[in-house]
Amino acid sequence: MSLEAVELRTARWGRALVHVAGFVFYLLAVQAVLTGAVGVSVFAVSRKASDLALPAVSFLLAASYALVGYHLRRQRLWARNFAFAFAAFSMVAFPVGTGVGLFIVACVAAGNRAGVFPRLRRSKRDEYPLIRFEPELVPEQAG
Repeated sequence: MSLEAVELRTARWGRALVHVAGFVFYLLAVQAVLTGAVGVSVFAVSRKASDLALPAVSFLLAASYALVGYHLRRQRLWARNFAFAFAAFSMVAFPVGTGVGLFIVACVAAGNRAGVFPRLRRSKRDEYPLIRFEPELVPEQAG
C-alpha cells in the first residue's frame, strides 16, 4: 500500500468519526428538546413562572447542540473546540456523561490527527513575506 493510499484512508476514517461525533450532538439536541417538553408540561400543571427556567435552558441547549453538530460535521474549528470543551465538562456526569465525553474526545481527536480540520498556522513561506520598497529594475521593464 502506498503512502498516499494510507493517508487517504486515514483522512476518510477521520471524517467518518467526526460525522459520528456530530450525530452524537444531534442526539443530545433531541434529548434537550425532550427535557424542555417535560419542563413545559410541569409549567402547564403548576403555572409558576419559575418552572419556565427548565424549558428555556433546555431549548437553548438543544439549539446550541444542533448548531455544533451541524458545524462539526462540516469540520469547523470552533465546533471542534466546543466539542472538546463539552467533553471536558461532561466528564463529571458519571457514568453516562463520562462515556459520552470520552467518545466525543476519541472521535474528534482522531479526526484532528487525521488532518480533517483546517490548520490555523500559515506555512513558512507565507509567514515572512518579502517586502520590496523599490521596484526591481529589469531590462524588460526599463524603458
